[in-house]
Amino acid sequence: ENQKPYPVIVRAVLEDRPSTSDGSPVTSSIMTAILGDAVDDVEEGEMSFPDYRDPDDKEIEAGGVFGMAGHIASSWAIAFNLASSALWHCASKRHSHPHPKAKRRMYNHANCDNGIDSPCIFSFLAGPKGTTARPSAIASTLLPFIVENTGWQPGTDMDAGFARKGGLIGSGAGASMTLLFRNVTRPVRRLDVVSLRSTSHVWREGKAKFVLVTGGDFSHGKEAAEASSKSAREVTFEISADLNAGVSNNGEDQHVSYHFGLDLHYAEANESVGKDLLLRITLTEGAKFK
Repeated sequence: ENQKPYPVIVRAVLEDRPSTSDGSPVTSSIMTAILGDAVDDVEEGEMSFPDYRDPDDKEIEAGGVFGMAGHIASSWAIAFNLASSALWHCASKRHSHPHPKAKRRMYNHANCDNGIDSPCIFSFLAGPKGTTARPSAIASTLLPFIVENTGWQPGTDMDAGFARKGGLIGSGAGASMTLLFRNVTRPVRRLDVVSLRSTSHVWREGKAKFVLVTGGDFSHGKEAAEASSKSAREVTFEISADLNAGVSNNGEDQHVSYHFGLDLHYAEANESVGKDLLLRITLTEGAKFK
């Protein structure tokens, strides 16, 4: 409550300009969108709604709230305009540094999301409105890539509310799952994780360790894996399930969806093509993690 959304920062990366010493493109300009201002405008619009009296003139409903449908429409409108602004921002910066092939390259479908095919080599979003609404859907999405699993299972419960009831749940300290993506066909530039953070004792003590290995060969035996370890790159990070917030006024625990995003090194992303990618998730603390 009363917490403004974080600002969104968009970087315009010009591939036609000279590169830095590590081979990554020069970042020329930054656009910052303050989402809190847009949220304020939506809330002000809600509060301007008058009280509503039903046709039978028997009951009056308080104004100031236009319900879930209105919130969904507002969210889509904000997201669309943010995406549109970001695209125009990047395009304008490219046009300020003309290049004979700039226009053609900007719309090269090999490098851009065409809005139809997924830009990710792997993704799922659990939940009633996600890509995997049921535990069985999560399981079938993960199954082709699992090479090791002890203690991680798709599940659904209402402990954290309807919107966050579904997910991949690790139970018991030391629970570990390894996913292997063989012969990656395009650069992997980013890893995004959405997890549950909560004030509830059921979840808050959980902490998971993520290990991402790119550029390795894990498909042709132990010797090949050891040989590729010299060139493979490893990134490690931990995510806590503890929500640093007080208990709400009605005495109920709070739950949020926490987003962690990791940009991979430019050279690392390109070296992943044709190699294997391995992701290991381990529950290092607490009893559960979603």
